[in-house]
Amino acid sequence: MLRAFMAVYPWDLADEGVERVLDRLLGEVGVTGLSLWVGSPPVVQLRVRDVEPRVFRTAGGIFFLPAEGAYAGTRCQPVVSGWLKGSNPLPRIAEACAARGLELRAIVSAASTALTPERYAEMTCRNAFGSRSQRNLCLANPDVQTYLGRLARDLSSNYGLAGLTLVDFGIAWADAFAPEFRDVLRPRGAARSLLATCFCESCHQKATAAGVDVPSARRSVRAALQRSLETGLPAPQIESMATDHPPLAAYHRWRSDELCTLLRHVVESCRCPLLLDRPSPSTGCPQHESFDWSVPGVVITRVDHRDQLGAALLPAAQGNELRVTPSLVFGHDGAELVSMLSHATELGFKGVTFDHYGLLPDAVLTSIKQAIRFARRTASQ
Repeated sequence: MLRAFMAVYPWDLADEGVERVLDRLLGEVGVTGLSLWVGSPPVVQLRVRDVEPRVFRTAGGIFFLPAEGAYAGTRCQPVVSGWLKGSNPLPRIAEACAARGLELRAIVSAASTALTPERYAEMTCRNAFGSRSQRNLCLANPDVQTYLGRLARDLSSNYGLAGLTLVDFGIAWADAFAPEFRDVLRPRGAARSLLATCFCESCHQKATAAGVDVPSARRSVRAALQRSLETGLPAPQIESMATDHPPLAAYHRWRSDELCTLLRHVVESCRCPLLLDRPSPSTGCPQHESFDWSVPGVVITRVDHRDQLGAALLPAAQGNELRVTPSLVFGHDGAELVSMLSHATELGFKGVTFDHYGLLPDAVLTSIKQAIRFARRTASQ
């Protein structure tokens, strides 16, 4: 049977009532599980339903209380969101899911859980110009790697999780994609990717130890960015640059290997299946080009259109699932979603996660119900 999950923020459950929302998702929509955000970047959400506040804002952080002693001796520790106000919503949600036979997955941002980069600035990414990130921890940093392993062990040991999903699993100066750089970088998508390349102290030390000429890689990125900024012409794609600059190619290979090593560490620390969220194939991700997709238990790929399904399926992965964005279901009568999900089942996808409950009106939930039903019927034929 197709596994169907609804992504949910904990405040939507708290404000509408945990039991009420779960009963609706199970009985009216037909999901088999809940994907609950437990650590995220800042969120601004205009909520569809008549709950207060209609515009919800949070600076992000961790949305559960860490277990006592779970992070003892670590220099990087989770920063709890002020939204909790001392309470821990996760035990009640886990209990309500278990009572209804719903699988509970947790979602956490590996690099971009807000407040943590602010508190641990020395562990953040740096771009080729030396500027520190306001958004991302560097996943090559040893203290950050220890933190992620402890976080996975904490979550998977205490709440009966059916899975832990990591998003934002990459080494990047993510500020390059912020609105503040829209005017100067909008016509130059390649420039954003170059600016996002991290050259922090941890990356420099580890890549150098692996035999990479990091100064040469950094100089090539700086030079390409500077030419683009001065002339207004597009910067070259990272892939083409790597062909002409062997140190940069070696740096990207090292980064991919470093991420795989980290992921294996987190898998070993986690006591439930570990799932990895993957960006849409249309966006591309050079640091994942040589990535070992067999390491996580399941790879979840974001899709915005049916045409992306073929590229979303990774034969090397242990399991393939989809993450369906609201843009795919808004403005349609549901037929496209029904067709796409049935086709995805035929291709071999075993699960789907819908983003996310607080944004989806009743008409869209009805379309999701129909899509789940037809996809399961396709799978049984």
